[in-house]
Amino acid sequence: MKKSVFVLMLWLIFAAEGTASEKTVSIATSAWEPYCGKFLPNYGIEPEIVSAAYARSGYKAEFRFMAWVSALEEVRNGVYDAVTSASFTKERAKDYLYSDSYMESPVVFYKRKDSQITWRRLEDLKPYKIGVVRGYAYSPEFDKTDFLQKRISKTEMVNIRKLLLKQADLIVMDRFVGHYLIHKKLYKHERDILEVLSPPLFTDKLHLMFSKKTPDVLKKTEAFNSGLKKIREDGTLVRILEKHGL
Repeated sequence: MKKSVFVLMLWLIFAAEGTASEKTVSIATSAWEPYCGKFLPNYGIEPEIVSAAYARSGYKAEFRFMAWVSALEEVRNGVYDAVTSASFTKERAKDYLYSDSYMESPVVFYKRKDSQITWRRLEDLKPYKIGVVRGYAYSPEFDKTDFLQKRISKTEMVNIRKLLLKQADLIVMDRFVGHYLIHKKLYKHERDILEVLSPPLFTDKLHLMFSKKTPDVLKKTEAFNSGLKKIREDGTLVRILEKHGL
């Protein structure tokens, strides 16, 4: 009996030490298919990249899905360590730290095919209602404009519906997100109504964005950057992107 108790005590001690030494990073994310999605394989491209990079540095990435605005707020307040899919802005940099970029995001306008809208400068778009998502950053120039008729919605799908119903003339969206939603969520006759407007608005870069309130924030940022460099050098990053069709 004493031997059994002694063995149990040793097991509990080692288990506690193992738990204490386990390095984890908590990450808030939002459904943004095909980049992130609760029901996508490995939660999507970004969580797979983030997990692979952190694994190379001895960390486990743990993800929690929530609305985008909530993710920004929870991370800013230090409830979670970082948020995925973050574009760099000077305003955000006051409250957050950024990782190195792990992939690009092509930002475009979508329109109806029967629309005759063209553009070369943002001033050309003054007459049109443009759908955007609350809390998103699109491009430094677009975000700071105050002469455009921006119509704010909660999600890209709401904006797509507005475009179909002619409640918006244009919507701004990542091209891969737009392609995914239009082909997965719409009927064929609806898909045939929409198209990308050239030229693209911006080629964005995606980062992890860390709360400055995160314990060991510099260590966790560097652990990701170091792991990202390793998976980029050995081809793991390219294989993940190719697996997801990018």
